[in-house]
Amino acid sequence: MLNIEVQVEPSLLVSMNRSPKEFGEDILLWAAISFYEHGKLSLASAAKMAGYHRYDFEKVLSSLNISISSLSMEDVEQDIELLKRL
Repeated sequence: MLNIEVQVEPSLLVSMNRSPKEFGEDILLWAAISFYEHGKLSLASAAKMAGYHRYDFEKVLSSLNISISSLSMEDVEQDIELLKRL
């Protein structure tokens, strides 16, 4: 495991009512969400980065209205047409 040091004003932790450990966990979660949302990490990798089980990470994304699928509407329509022909 690699440790990365981030300097934060103590007043920020006080204003957010977070301990250093909690704040670090928040940073990992929000970084993972951002990396996933911008296509830098897969869903599974982002969940792992955040320290979440994939299912729990999906619930977090869902609560933020972030899609957990990369399928376009066109992909879905093509799949439906294919299934109709079977």
